[in-house]
Amino acid sequence: MRFPLFKNILITYSCRVKKTCKMKLKIVLPLLLLTINIVHGQNTEFKKQGLLDKSLKKDSVIAEFSELYHLTNTIHPGQFMFCSKNEFDTTYSSLKNSIKTDLSLVEYYKLTATLMAKIKDGHTAVDRGRIIGLLNDRLVFPFSIYKIKDHYYLDKSSQENKEYSGLRILKINGKDINVVVNEIKQYIHLEGRNETGLNARFSNFPFYYFIYNQTEKFEIEYADRSNHKLKEIFKGMPFKTYTSSIAEKTAPLTTEFRTNDLAVLKFRSFENGYNEADRKIAEKQLDRFFIQLDSLKTKNLIIDLRDNSGGSADIANYLFSYLSSTSYYYFDYMGAKYKSVKDWKHYAQYPDNIEEINLNETKLKDGLNCYTETNSTDWWFKLQQNKSNFYKGKISVLINGGCFSTTGHLLALMREYKIGKFYGEYSQGSNYSNAGGQAFVLPYSKTLVWIPTFQYRMRTPHFINDPKGIKPDVEIQTEPDDLRTGFDRQMDSVMKQYQY
Repeated sequence: MRFPLFKNILITYSCRVKKTCKMKLKIVLPLLLLTINIVHGQNTEFKKQGLLDKSLKKDSVIAEFSELYHLTNTIHPGQFMFCSKNEFDTTYSSLKNSIKTDLSLVEYYKLTATLMAKIKDGHTAVDRGRIIGLLNDRLVFPFSIYKIKDHYYLDKSSQENKEYSGLRILKINGKDINVVVNEIKQYIHLEGRNETGLNARFSNFPFYYFIYNQTEKFEIEYADRSNHKLKEIFKGMPFKTYTSSIAEKTAPLTTEFRTNDLAVLKFRSFENGYNEADRKIAEKQLDRFFIQLDSLKTKNLIIDLRDNSGGSADIANYLFSYLSSTSYYYFDYMGAKYKSVKDWKHYAQYPDNIEEINLNETKLKDGLNCYTETNSTDWWFKLQQNKSNFYKGKISVLINGGCFSTTGHLLALMREYKIGKFYGEYSQGSNYSNAGGQAFVLPYSKTLVWIPTFQYRMRTPHFINDPKGIKPDVEIQTEPDDLRTGFDRQMDSVMKQYQY
């Protein structure tokens, strides 16, 4: 049975609820979390508060921060995968002890986001919606930035600033960029030891710089293309102007035949699998494409998954059924840390979507109470059949740090079954993800916090975990001038081997 998306939510962190046949447990498949911009759950007391007004009372904040700590300890299934309990507790104590006065929204965001980011889980984050709603008309840093090797470069901005794209940034308002970034990274959520995902986060660098420093003028020291050090003063740009300037409209799925012997499939998102109507459209598009590949006997296929931050397992699985030469399994298990929901489900934004686990139907695995194929009728535990017209040619796969969640699952399956050669940068996603699609409402400030409730692990017994993500077979990094020209170095490098 398929369930629609939660209603009345503005979502980029998409979720799909599915009631299991035997468990009577509502769960959510792994999902994407590049940016979380939900504006929801505010009460009258906080609707008019300013970003910098110290409107959050010290004692209430301390009490609520303690509740967040205990809630996280209770339910997060991957809390100590990359952060020890001692590290987490030390960070919590330090942050809690730093609360000496009443706090502003920005100050409280930094505290909560820093605690959540310590877990090093890409699905664990503090919602930014209320701050963004109040930030839209404020003047902010006018560029995104991009990390290449050990340096940072000016990237996207409005058209009038395009000439600065690709220039190495040295300082902002007199502070070394490395000092600035190291401070900001404390409250940015990334998966494990991944580094390439930082560029996906830094498309929103103006937001993070505002959290770091609320100024409206920016003296930028940079190195020009001859490596001369220069300074320029930039006036801030309204945040909503910045976001509209860098916005790109891309279809979730596109296909193209460059020649009869070379085709390109681009999947920018698996979100089109959540809605049944959209999923059927995507499936038919894939059907037509692979029928044509088979008919033309196309020898080479490029699958571009860059910046695909995840989505529905249904559509990712459907794609994989066209790539695999054998039948296969999808999930190995779906596990929860908790044993009962009674003491914490009231924090959930939608508590009716959380039901008790039947411990008689789970088994302990990797420290989690896990559902597996033994006690489930869900498709993801059943043997999956590959398509009869599965693709038999050469596959090249483009990946980068924007590949996350369900996309990491797909890549892990491809790596497990030795399908395709990977080009580009480390993915952020891997053969597991901690997810759950639930926002939790902190009772005093009404801050929304995304904390995973389940861990989903692929059935990939030969997969070798790397804390940085999934490593490409051939690493191809963007060069600084590519930021200015828009040159797609990774696609070009793969295309050259086909001599097209």
